[in-house]
Amino acid sequence: MEDFDDKHLKIMEAILPYARKTPQKNLTQVQINNVSRKTKVLFMLFPEWAIKFPPYNIARLVAVTRKAGYNTSAIDVNIESRKLWKEWNIDFDPWEGSYDWIWESDRYWTDLHPRLLELYESYFKYIADNSIDVVGFSLYYCNKQQTFWFAKELRKRFPNITLIVGGPDCHMHVPPAELFDVAVVGEAERNILDVLENIESNGKPDKQLVYEQQDGERLDLNNLPWADYSDFDFNNYQMPNGVNAEFSRGCTAKCVFCSETHFWKYRGRSAHSTLNEVLKLYDNYGVDYVWFLDSLVNGNTQELRAFAKGLAASGKPIMWTGYARCDARMDKEYYNDLAQGGCHMLSYGLESGSNSVLKDMDKRITIDIVEQNLEDGLRVGVGAHANWIVGFPTETQFNFYESLQFIWRNQHNVMGISTGHGFTEPPDTILSQNSEAYGFVKAYYEDNWIRADFTNSKTHRMIRLITTNILLDNCTSSRGRPMNNFDVSKYYSLEAGSVRNAVDYEADFDFAIIKPQINPFADSLVNEFWPLLRMMWRARGAYRIKIKIDPDQTLKQFGLRLVSNFDVQLDFKISHTGKWRANYRFKYTQQKDAWKYSDYSRHDTLSAARARKLAVPGSSGEIQFDKQKYARDKRMVEQLKKLDFSFEYAGTARGKW
Repeated sequence: MEDFDDKHLKIMEAILPYARKTPQKNLTQVQINNVSRKTKVLFMLFPEWAIKFPPYNIARLVAVTRKAGYNTSAIDVNIESRKLWKEWNIDFDPWEGSYDWIWESDRYWTDLHPRLLELYESYFKYIADNSIDVVGFSLYYCNKQQTFWFAKELRKRFPNITLIVGGPDCHMHVPPAELFDVAVVGEAERNILDVLENIESNGKPDKQLVYEQQDGERLDLNNLPWADYSDFDFNNYQMPNGVNAEFSRGCTAKCVFCSETHFWKYRGRSAHSTLNEVLKLYDNYGVDYVWFLDSLVNGNTQELRAFAKGLAASGKPIMWTGYARCDARMDKEYYNDLAQGGCHMLSYGLESGSNSVLKDMDKRITIDIVEQNLEDGLRVGVGAHANWIVGFPTETQFNFYESLQFIWRNQHNVMGISTGHGFTEPPDTILSQNSEAYGFVKAYYEDNWIRADFTNSKTHRMIRLITTNILLDNCTSSRGRPMNNFDVSKYYSLEAGSVRNAVDYEADFDFAIIKPQINPFADSLVNEFWPLLRMMWRARGAYRIKIKIDPDQTLKQFGLRLVSNFDVQLDFKISHTGKWRANYRFKYTQQKDAWKYSDYSRHDTLSAARARKLAVPGSSGEIQFDKQKYARDKRMVEQLKKLDFSFEYAGTARGKW
């Protein structure tokens, strides 16, 4: 029987050839002084958020503050709320991804809040019974209303309690001072100790304090205490045998659409440190599945390989996954090492099937690299999940068609594709800090961005999202299942045979098939269905499809984020020889007050400043403001307000492909 030293030696021998030989430089150490404290701290996470695993962010802060001597507790209000859901007698799952908009809208107050009040009241009682001094909240875009309501109630009921807020949403906007005494922007492990030390010594602040991480600071992840899950019941979560962990923070890339790359600078954790934590979780909690939360788990490909080799040498039956970038250096042998070391899937930020769009995104990958990674991983047992962006600002209808071709060609190489809700414009990105370079107009149209040539609006993106999911509904994943993200059965009916053709990439095609000559908005919108129609013919042969879309359906599914007053009736039939006929009727009604000025170039957060350094040549991150240009932009928006894109158009088209 092997003893501990023999097993440890085998692990180290497996790690050493690949692991970093010297510690990473320029990292900030978090100094934790363990002394007796009187302050009682409670961390809370309100819905809606992930339900697969206990919240890693709170567990990490619990570990840090407990080590510093604070009497700390944590409540996952999100999972406790989820436990009540089946008793609510509503016809949708509020935690299903396509319904996240409900938590941000007025529907929350009518459909969900009344059902949560009794639970919320129990937490007020808990806070009173336990004489809590400080309550800390993690803020996301989809739990803001709930968190703000609870904080406001705490203010009224317990005016002496100090309220702290942090989390991703604080990177974009510091929350209101009348609700929160302290806001923590950036990595919290060091700043939370400064915050609590100040409260311990001086009591509740007289005015809001904002603790913002220093530009360029990177906390050393190797020396932080491991997440403390003792306040969470693993059985409440969808995967009671799993947890989140992290292998790194930040990203080695600077994709123009991403804000996360500007939240913090990249640094990796050592394979040895990560492996020790994972093995301890297995021994203490029976955890045999780990999802790494990193922006990319393979930011250091060799360190990741070292971790996998060490885990294989440990003999523990632990599986893991994480987000990753496609990388030409990852060959079949590399994937095999990951598979032998417990990796069963990687979730890639593929984003598009168009090399042109990938270049505009600054993804630094090409389709041939992506396809090779998917194939090599699948051969050795590392599955693939794809994250997708529908409607990137420079994505033309042909670029969109390239993506549909990629999806069909690679359907058996992926376990699934997440299409999201179409491209959005976070304020702290390279793109938003130089939006005109990507074709944006300095205005929002119907509360969402629009291209200056009017060929890409939220209505265009909604149609691309629906048609992408219709194609995914006809695809079969590597697990033998359809891959659609949304239930699109209400939008279409299909008559087709059993044909499943392989397709090559088509070099070019003109999708301006219907020519109403109304305006650029209408002329492009009525042609948004043709990429799907052509792709389906090439893939499925002869078929007939009827598509019907109305605002009531789309509002229920996508919320105000994407819905518009667009009615569609389309009946398309094509023979195996390519002879086709299309009957169509379109009606679009523009909402009132559709146009408003929008410009993020004066956003004043640290992450926006970091994005400006890369977006604006010669910039050191300072806000660029030109009064004359601002006045011109405002006049332009006033002119746009005179435009009304409402239209009706119907007809029949015939052709042969």
